[in-house]
Order: sequence, then structure tokens, then C-alpha cells
Amino acid sequence: MIERLEVKACTNCAKSRKKCGKQRPECMRCRTKHLSCHYPAAKRTQFITLCDVDNNVSIPPSTSLSHARSDSLPSTLNFTLPFLEAPTPSSWFAAPSTWIVDPPPPYLASNASRFSSSDFAYCLDCVTGWLKQWVETGSCPFIHSRLYTICFPPAIQSAYMALSTYLHKTPANSGIVCRIVEQRATELVREGLVDDPSASAGLQNVARVQALLIYQCIGLRDGDLRLRKMAEGHMPVMEEWLNLLMGQMSESLCCNPASLFTYPIPDPEQVPGSNFPTVPKSQHLWLSWILAESVRRLWLITAGVQGLYKMFTCPESTRPCMGGTLFTSRRGFWEASSAHIWEKECTVRYSGLVRLTETDKLFSMVPKGELSDFARVVLRCTYGEGWCELVGL
Repeated sequence: MIERLEVKACTNCAKSRKKCGKQRPECMRCRTKHLSCHYPAAKRTQFITLCDVDNNVSIPPSTSLSHARSDSLPSTLNFTLPFLEAPTPSSWFAAPSTWIVDPPPPYLASNASRFSSSDFAYCLDCVTGWLKQWVETGSCPFIHSRLYTICFPPAIQSAYMALSTYLHKTPANSGIVCRIVEQRATELVREGLVDDPSASAGLQNVARVQALLIYQCIGLRDGDLRLRKMAEGHMPVMEEWLNLLMGQMSESLCCNPASLFTYPIPDPEQVPGSNFPTVPKSQHLWLSWILAESVRRLWLITAGVQGLYKMFTCPESTRPCMGGTLFTSRRGFWEASSAHIWEKECTVRYSGLVRLTETDKLFSMVPKGELSDFARVVLRCTYGEGWCELVGL
């Protein structure tokens, strides 16, 4: 026998007569509005037997992916509580509050002396190395191998081909390659983002922003003056696109993340009449996390590369840094090769999902030896080489 508890709305929602999602430890409405969420004591009702519970109902994925440890429970106990409402499975990484951008701390924005030109060179070299890794292996710390499971948008295809050509250019064909990169980037900016609220447009826009970042890195790293001038001119475009993308992903992933992968997304390059790829439902949560993490890593890399560049080339700039976001800092989550492995990692370890400004929390919850390469690069781009040496990174 187990005692059934009646779950009531939190005090804030009840007082304002608003619908309460009853998520724990705080409901979505209170979390979004930064209110202190409290629930009244649960009212005891009737007793029900375990046999009355529908055995086909399972624990919501968010329960098993956050703190639940089923290995401590008897194997014969069917621990299903269908009468308790739980947050959506993706709420821990896609709730509205997780998309808030933190402004740079005043002491960082006003103290450019902690950075040197070597920090910018280091950041750009790391990102360029990751892009080379993507060309050679199909993945890197900010472009996941499973991101384009449904389709491979033309924008990122063009960027892949241009990047591959650039990485293998010779002194004899350097001029031709640079013209190709310039033309591809110009055409991409002219087309802009897809102005469509549908879920498929979100993935298309992720591809376009990633493509523009690739052209930006080429332009800032290459010695060609035309490419450098082009990259400088596209910096405001890159920042505007990222702001729009963050807003679009916040709405899509928060409201119905599974919709991004439930229905086939038409690929303009696909032959009419051919079968669309399908994604098993068991992978929806994992792929949603990959998409959310990809957008946040795009933001952080752009903030690092363009922020450091503007700091040294435009010292009078009043806002060189775009600010920081949440990101997954622990090694093993981004590298997971399947939904099963990723879910297991989420169950047994803290993912290190923290804000870039919460370094104390980061180091208290994630051993420095388990920080991902991405986290190390982002921390140096944000706080400088001296700070990283001081904290032992």
C-alpha cells in the first residue's frame, strides 16, 4: 500500500489564479518570472494499492536523467506514480530561464589588460583546428555528428565544401579559393535567416549561423585583406543572427522539443518521391539536447572570437563582449555516441551545465580534470590566460 498525495498549485500561482505546471522544485511560471516557488503541504487522501497503478506508465525521462538512481531500489518494485505531474523531459536544459544571456561582469568589461593578442590567436587557432577536425571526421566540439540526422541543409553543405577547399589550398590557387569563400559568405548573408516559425526552420537557421561562423573564422585568420574586411563587416550580422536564433530555439525547444525530430524535415536537395529519414522516439530527447547545446556553443565561440578581435582592433567599442550563456562543461556528454550512452551519463554524473559566469559553481561540481576541451577554451577566451593559470587550468 502507498499513500496517495494530492498535488496542489504553488502559492504564487494560486494567489494570482494562474495555471501551475506543478514542476519540482519550482514550477515553470515561477522559474521564468524569478519568483520564490513554494508548495503547500500535500493533502493526504485515500490509500491505493500498487496493483491499481497502470504498469504501462513509466517514470518520466527527466526523472531518470537528473537525480534518480534505480540501482538502489528492489528490482520487483514498480516505482511508477502516474498521479504526480512532472516537468517536461527537456526542462533541465530547455526551460525559458536556461536561454537567458548574462552580461559580462563589469570587472571583465573594463579590464582589457588581462587579455593579450596571444589569447585571440589561441582562440582562433583552436576553433580553426576544430573546423579541420569537422572536415576530417564529421564532428568537432561545436558541430555534433548527429545534429543533422534529419537533413543536411544546403548552407552548411556549401560551407563544408568551401572550408575543405580552403584547408587544402595552395599558393597557386589561393586567390581562387578566397574568391569562392567571399562569394559564398556574401550570398549567405544576402539570403538571411529563414523567416518561418516552423520547427524545421530552426534547424535550417542553425546551419546558416554555423556556416557564417565558418566564413568568419576563415576571414579573420587568412591574410587576404578582402576576406578580413568581409569578416569585419559581417560581425554585426553574426550577432543579430545569434540573438534571433536563441529566441527561436527557446520557443521551439521549450514548447515542444520532440517536434523538431518527430516529423520529417524536407531537404531541398532530396529527390522527390524518396523516403525521408526517421528518428526513433528514444532519440528525441538526446537530439533536442544536441540542438540546444549546439546553439549555445555557437554563441560562446562567436562571443570569444569576435569579442577578442574587437577588443584589440576597436578599443573604443563600448560592447565588445556579447555575454555568456549556459553550456555543458563536463567531458563525456557531447562525446556520447548514442542516446543510451548519453542518458546513462546524465543519470550517473552531473553534466556541468552552468553559466559561464558561475566559475565557483563549476569548479565545485566538476573536477578540473573532467572539463571538456571546449570548456577550457571558452574559459580562457572569457577570463584570459593569466586567470586560467591562477586556477590551475
